[in-house]
Amino acid sequence: IDTFYTLKNVHKKIARDIDKGDYDIVLVHTDISTQAPYLLRYLKTKNVYFCLEPLRNAYEYSLRLKDNVFVLNIFYENLNRWIRKNIDRKNARSANHILALSLFGRERIIAAYDLYPKISYLGIDESVFKPSNVKKKNQVFFVAEKYPIYGYDLAQQAMNLIPKKIRPDLKIIDWKKNNFERLSDEELVGLYRESLVTLSLSKFDTFGLVPLESMACGTPVIALNVAGYRETVLNNKTGYLTDFDSKEISEKIIYLLLHPEEVKRLGENGRKWTEEKWTWNKQIEELNKLLINFVKNEF
Repeated sequence: IDTFYTLKNVHKKIARDIDKGDYDIVLVHTDISTQAPYLLRYLKTKNVYFCLEPLRNAYEYSLRLKDNVFVLNIFYENLNRWIRKNIDRKNARSANHILALSLFGRERIIAAYDLYPKISYLGIDESVFKPSNVKKKNQVFFVAEKYPIYGYDLAQQAMNLIPKKIRPDLKIIDWKKNNFERLSDEELVGLYRESLVTLSLSKFDTFGLVPLESMACGTPVIALNVAGYRETVLNNKTGYLTDFDSKEISEKIIYLLLHPEEVKRLGENGRKWTEEKWTWNKQIEELNKLLINFVKNEF
């Protein structure tokens, strides 16, 4: 509670400093402690909150406390989450305007805050994430940590259903190397390029940059037909959208293993799709239009 009180006073001071700057509008992002920052309560300058997502552990059953946690820890954590949930909601509802980064994100914001945001998508740097003529390895790429919430269990189950004689390697990266240093863009791009397909199996990925990065590198994607993936992956054109079904996922992988021409077709379509819609320059241009309209009170 002391932390929240101190943070509130810090944000009051930040708001006063910003208000002295005579800015047209303030673009506000999330806070590590409260999700929606206290800053939104105190700014007098016109502002817009770019909401990545509501406070997840306050709403998602999959992030609940486990039954084997000590009772006092359960009490403390539930109280902490309740306080943060109410702070997050009040702060978010204090914003003049709010942005979501996908249609799925918009739906979550409506449910959590009863607010209806405009959408401002993210993008990729197509000059960095791009294809090459590197030979594909017998490798499936999984970019996430090894937790069920990210679909790691589903990926393992799907791979185990592939006959051993043709089973590809499952390359797992969580953006860090074995020495805990972050992967460089060049290293990450190299892994995308050399992989047969990228798996994106998180149940709650509000947007998901991994499919876009993969497609930009010419590598198709197998993603769950949920969340933000439905907006970025074109089913049967740049990859496949599947159910929560390890058998279906394994069958898609096997099909790509046996049909390299399909890997090529999907990869080429994916690159074209990212160039058409998902570059940073295009998304920044759209964000600028939104901000200008907010300033002009046209929304």
